[in-house]
Amino acid sequence: MTDRSYIAQNAAATVGLRELAASLSEEDLAADLGGGWNISMAFAHLAFWDAWHVARWQHAATSGDIAPAYVSGDVTDRNNDALVATWRALPGASAVALALEAAEVADNYVADLEDDAVDEAVERGGPNWFERFPHRRDHLDQIRRALGR
Repeated sequence: MTDRSYIAQNAAATVGLRELAASLSEEDLAADLGGGWNISMAFAHLAFWDAWHVARWQHAATSGDIAPAYVSGDVTDRNNDALVATWRALPGASAVALALEAAEVADNYVADLEDDAVDEAVERGGPNWFERFPHRRDHLDQIRRALGR
């Protein structure tokens, strides 16, 4: 039987994102996270990755595949490298809005996946394709630490 606990965990992580975002000032969004990143960039990064996974699921569906193909971690790193300047250029409020919207879209999309699609994603090494909560929680924790919360 397919474990669907990811649905509630994704939703809880989205609530956490929404609550944290509501508490942030423009100054907070500009706070340094290290490595040339700030909090606003982390929100833009989250928006991209949630949207990326939805797009991959949609592409798989229109291609007649049950789940997305595996993508190496090197692709992930290169995407981050390529997008960092774009993320830095986004206004903080825009980055937050994109992250919240993308999280909601992703949560809704992956909640409707069939069990066989979820199982196949796990088989292909991609639980993060539907389990969006670990990535969100990691960045929520990172942001809270940076702000001393």
